[in-house]
Amino acid sequence: MKVLLLLLFISISVNASYNEAKRYFDLKQYNEAIKEAKASKDEYTNPKLHLIWAESAQAIGEIKEAMSAYERVVMLDQDNLEAKFALLKIYNDTDRYILAKDISKNLLNYDLTPSQRSSLALLKGETLNSLKARITLSGGYDTNINVSATSSVLDDYYGSLNEGEVSTLFTRINGSVSYIDDLDQKGGWYLRGDAKFYSQNNYDAHFFDMFIIGAEGGLGYAGGIYTIYLPVGYDKINYLDVNLMSQVKLQPKINITLNNDYILNLNAKYSIKNYQEPKYKGMDDESISGGLGFYYLFGKNFTYLNGAYETYSSRDDNPFVFIDKDILTLSMGVNYHINDLFVTNVNYKYRAVKYDDMSDQINLSDNSKRADDYNQVELKFSYYFKKYYSAYVSNRYIKNSSNYIPGEYKKNITMFGIRANY
Repeated sequence: MKVLLLLLFISISVNASYNEAKRYFDLKQYNEAIKEAKASKDEYTNPKLHLIWAESAQAIGEIKEAMSAYERVVMLDQDNLEAKFALLKIYNDTDRYILAKDISKNLLNYDLTPSQRSSLALLKGETLNSLKARITLSGGYDTNINVSATSSVLDDYYGSLNEGEVSTLFTRINGSVSYIDDLDQKGGWYLRGDAKFYSQNNYDAHFFDMFIIGAEGGLGYAGGIYTIYLPVGYDKINYLDVNLMSQVKLQPKINITLNNDYILNLNAKYSIKNYQEPKYKGMDDESISGGLGFYYLFGKNFTYLNGAYETYSSRDDNPFVFIDKDILTLSMGVNYHINDLFVTNVNYKYRAVKYDDMSDQINLSDNSKRADDYNQVELKFSYYFKKYYSAYVSNRYIKNSSNYIPGEYKKNITMFGIRANY
């Protein structure tokens, strides 16, 4: 009985010590929080106590003391990503590059999402010379591969027989390779190069098979809480049974780590498209866009809200209709780990498109210019069955409403696949 009472007393005392340290921390009385943490010797095996100690020391500029405390957190809790990312930043800021590389390699072994792998590494100051690759093999069913209104709607509009929606099974393979070189610690500057490919084979509609290759590269700078990346890219697309078009683009990006949980993304894009076939030459265009993204990270999970505005203009004296347009896009979603093996993604996208073509050029349902409202909802489940491998199943539903009757359509894409991240 005496032993049980003693253990109960110790438990209450330990919990009180941690709560007292946290109370001081919440009040921003960081020196008092550190004193309380140092005095709580009975709770030295509690990683939360050392995390309070580390964050308090970092808040008052005691970087070495903060580093030691974060290291104790990792020793006591090897899966504490918050402490590891904080250590990674401190190691970089204090020129401990070997330690930074070691902890970066360790972080890459965690079950991070592809977006976390590609962005958080830089956002948190990673300085690895790293080569990463991803490949996905998938198959599925598309109810409207040609993105068309139904045949009955087209018949009413054109007054003749029209094919309308075409559905098909398909297989797809796509992949990418990325290389980042930290330029031997030259003041935070780095080089990055990316190459990608995409191929889709449609069993019942080969006219809509698609093949894309692309590459981009540029110079970046990783500061204490931000990264700047200035890539130039090139894409080439084979579609509609022809070598359809090529695109040159410039895409500056800025990521700002507001704190351990919030990331702000600023991006812009300028692109020029050139269509190869003479019958498509009137589709040449150039576009300018700007966007803003906000990400909230909680544990291994994240949620996001993005917005972008794009404007397109024709580069041809005799343009096709619907080339000159303005697009507003809003998207949001959440990536959530059900457990260590299962991850779910829920995403929603809305796009409003305003065209410059006058109503007397086309037959609209009213007397205004063409306007479209696009809605997309996607649900995806992933299963991480190996260190670098995952399987997934997804369903995407799309509905486009328009005052241009042939522009109205619905489609559903169901997919399953296997992805490898190296």
